[in-house]
Amino acid sequence: MDWLKRCVRDEQEFFAMHWRRAPAVLRPDDPPVDLLDTAELDGLLDAGLLKVPYIGLVHEDSHVPAERFCTPRVVLGEVVEDYADAELVRRLVDDERATVLLRYVDQWHQGVRALTTGLAEQLGRQVEAFCFRTPAGTQGRPLHRDDADVLAIQIGGEKRWRVHAGPADGNWEPAREDGDPGEVLLETVLRPGEVLYVPRGFAHHADAVGDAPSVHLSLTVREAGTANLYALLQALLADGAAIPGRPLDDEALTDAAEALIGHTRRTLATLTPEALVAHARAAMRATMPAAA
Repeated sequence: MDWLKRCVRDEQEFFAMHWRRAPAVLRPDDPPVDLLDTAELDGLLDAGLLKVPYIGLVHEDSHVPAERFCTPRVVLGEVVEDYADAELVRRLVDDERATVLLRYVDQWHQGVRALTTGLAEQLGRQVEAFCFRTPAGTQGRPLHRDDADVLAIQIGGEKRWRVHAGPADGNWEPAREDGDPGEVLLETVLRPGEVLYVPRGFAHHADAVGDAPSVHLSLTVREAGTANLYALLQALLADGAAIPGRPLDDEALTDAAEALIGHTRRTLATLTPEALVAHARAAMRATMPAAA
């Protein structure tokens, strides 16, 4: 299955014109809207097995405390917390216009997992999935920047998106954007079957429009950062270094230092920047759940 084609349609054009460069509305011939539809979302909620943190309720500027939409259960004689109560969730959606956020859908939904696994293989990066159901006329989240490239697949309803420029340099944080995000690069109303691509770090926000709630599946394509490179380099330098942990005297400590320096030099002599990046990306992908 060519999952990337189902998300972007023309892969060559996507990488040449948009990847890490500019936001875009994509209209694939066979978008993966069949993997998780609105009826299934209702069924998942009614089944009663959705649990925090896999489910959350959010307003534009805050998260709804779990105790407001979860009720305790007794399982095998023990009280179990944090299972979402469908009636309480719907009450908060109706009364307070809360957005339902399903986190890491790839970890517990087989169809979505196949999608993220396939994309991860094609893109060579970690891919995760989140689902947002936002009441009509509501802005789900504030203007913010994500530490990931985002492919937002519109499943139901409509959502108006505004995407601003990316950060000026590498010293930025994936967080709410309270400063001036610059000019709007793209403003569009996303309709079912359409996909919005937002490059990593580009500020964006959206609100549901029309009469029906907006439902979209957000695929986050994670990239390695400096912290990942540090962690992988440290692991590579530690691998194969047969050095005692607590040398007993000065001579032994000096010998251990010499052995460590030699091992480090030999490792670095064969390690290229490209290989370190590849190792970091592979380590991130290794944390993804395996596809069935």
